[in-house]
Order: sequence, then structure tokens, then C-alpha cells
Amino acid sequence: MYTLKETAMKNDVTAHRQASQAPARLSKGDFVTVLRKLLQEEEKAGKTSVDVRAATLHTDVGVYPARGHSMPTCCTVMYEEMKPGDEILLTPPGGKGPTLLVRYKFPR
Repeated sequence: MYTLKETAMKNDVTAHRQASQAPARLSKGDFVTVLRKLLQEEEKAGKTSVDVRAATLHTDVGVYPARGHSMPTCCTVMYEEMKPGDEILLTPPGGKGPTLLVRYKFPR
């Protein structure tokens, strides 16, 4: 049985360990949901297009930059959500990275 002080110390160590662990991997669905919502909002606002940078989208969905980030998944979703007429404005080396910039055009 632990004393109150030992329990508090144990909890502090546990909390610190959890906080320093890599965040949970974000799913493809997480990025799809946020990107589609952004596109719907911008289209409703009457815009003709919106430029989306991968680093910004990833930050909107979850912590970035961070160890264990999901940038490849983020970029895959950005490519897959493109429709005819959309443009890739900037492609990072290797095709997937925070500088990926896509112009999505409206109507979709």
C-alpha cells in the first residue's frame, strides 16, 4: 500500500510519461472530415477556390509538427479529394510533405 506522497509521486511520473508519448495516429477519415468541412464552408462563403497547405490541414486535425505525425496520410487525402480542375500549386520532394499546396476549385 502506498502512502499519499508515494501515490502522488507515482501519478506525476505516469502523467509525465503519457504526456511525452507520441500522439495517437490520426486516421484517413480524420483528415477527410476536416478537409471536406473546410471546402464546404469556403464554397458557402462564395469563394471560387481555396488553397490548402498540408501543414495547415494537419495542424487543424491534430498536433503538427510532432513525433509520430500523420503527414503522409494528410497528403494522400489531399490528393484523393482533388476533382478535375483542381491544381497542385506546390509539390514537396517525394510528393508528400508539409509544403504540399493544393488549390481546390468551386463548385465541387
